[in-house]
Amino acid sequence: MDRDRAQSQLGRRSQAIRSARIGWALCCTALVLLTPIVGPRTAQPASRYALAAAIADDGSVDVGRFASVLGVDHAIFEGRWRSDKGPGQPVLAAGAYKLARVFGAGPLDASSPVRGDLMLWWLTFVTALVPFAVLLMLTYRRAARAAPATALVAAVSVLAGSIILPHAVNLYAHTLSALLGFGAYIILDVPVRAMESPTTATPIAWPRLVASGIFVGAAIATEYHLAIVAVALTVVVFRRSRFRGLVLFAVGSLAPLAGLAIYQWRAFGAFWRTPFAYYAGEIAGTTEGGYSLPTLRGIEWLTIGNRGLLISGPILVIAVGCAVWQLRTRANDLQHRADCALGVSVMVGYALLVAGWSGSVFLEEPGPRYLIPAIPFLVVPLALSWNAIRRIARPAAVWGAILMIAATVTVNLVPHDESIVAGYVRYIQQAKFRPTIWSMAFGGVGIWLYVASALLALRWLWQSAKTKPHG
Repeated sequence: MDRDRAQSQLGRRSQAIRSARIGWALCCTALVLLTPIVGPRTAQPASRYALAAAIADDGSVDVGRFASVLGVDHAIFEGRWRSDKGPGQPVLAAGAYKLARVFGAGPLDASSPVRGDLMLWWLTFVTALVPFAVLLMLTYRRAARAAPATALVAAVSVLAGSIILPHAVNLYAHTLSALLGFGAYIILDVPVRAMESPTTATPIAWPRLVASGIFVGAAIATEYHLAIVAVALTVVVFRRSRFRGLVLFAVGSLAPLAGLAIYQWRAFGAFWRTPFAYYAGEIAGTTEGGYSLPTLRGIEWLTIGNRGLLISGPILVIAVGCAVWQLRTRANDLQHRADCALGVSVMVGYALLVAGWSGSVFLEEPGPRYLIPAIPFLVVPLALSWNAIRRIARPAAVWGAILMIAATVTVNLVPHDESIVAGYVRYIQQAKFRPTIWSMAFGGVGIWLYVASALLALRWLWQSAKTKPHG
């Protein structure tokens, strides 16, 4: 008996080491493949870039002096220009901006290039690409606990075959907020023994509750709609640790939420005023917008529209189906049921958000980008189901990856009334590829240097993946 137990422990330790090795290889491969890409300064990045520069250079939230570089993404409060974004990501970017200025980088101004701006590239690397790479590692490792043999293919299929990929190389806050939201769950995650019930399971330790609350508060300060993830995690906390857990979870969130309130007071004159109330950009001939009950038009756009999930990310539809299926078939497996229930609940919350937001149908990204924070929660259900549904999952993942790679290396924005397939075919035909660090430094030779580095990274990942655990 002791020998069997020792062998079992050795096997688990070996599997954990293998999982860690693959996770780091996956993270580093993503960095090697995506870091060289230099994104353009479109409206969304410009708003975040301007706020980061205002905080770093002026200690201010006023972006009026950047009016010439701002697009439709801005707000105006009492005649003064503001960013229309949450402050979390620009505050982090301000630190990176200030560091770059110390080393001689120039400031953002009217002469800053729209394409090939290395300061913009640096801010994107720190606040979008690194979070994506870490998120890729975390989702794989979480799935490897549930389904070691299929975790890698599930993680790559979901994160490379959906809308989250192109946002890793653009100065948006979606990958950062997704990392914070999913990270909050990872911190909370305490394995549930098979015979435990939700009312008798081991309570979550107080440091985990406070740390998770900090992550959730920071996620909301980064993207306000991360409140959906916060609600779902509140249920998790209550089921495991009851009211004591809720108090500690809330205490952890106070500091980042207080920072958000102070920002809103400085920028908009009151703690409770959000940037959205003062949005001044014009979309479809109006500055009016907001949220209402989900509409049939919104549901159609989300699912079967010209950039709905069935076109832009069919692997996500399959993953949601897998989560529902696993909930029905794993009645005695509380840990996997918890993962799948969270995936379904968060995805449903975000689907209702997208279907009810008035601006959804005017988005130019290759898919419903506000779903991004829900995407990491679908990796475990897909990994658990992969062997049973791989015949439909593989082509869905490949199709999504083709579209998203096209969005990553060309132009991620396609006019909202144009098919994304037609749009990316057109961009490729017109050779509208993004510059890279390699091409900017070495010209035509840069492509071969990039290919060489990519092949080396992929070879490392392949070798890590094919190594079997011992024991």
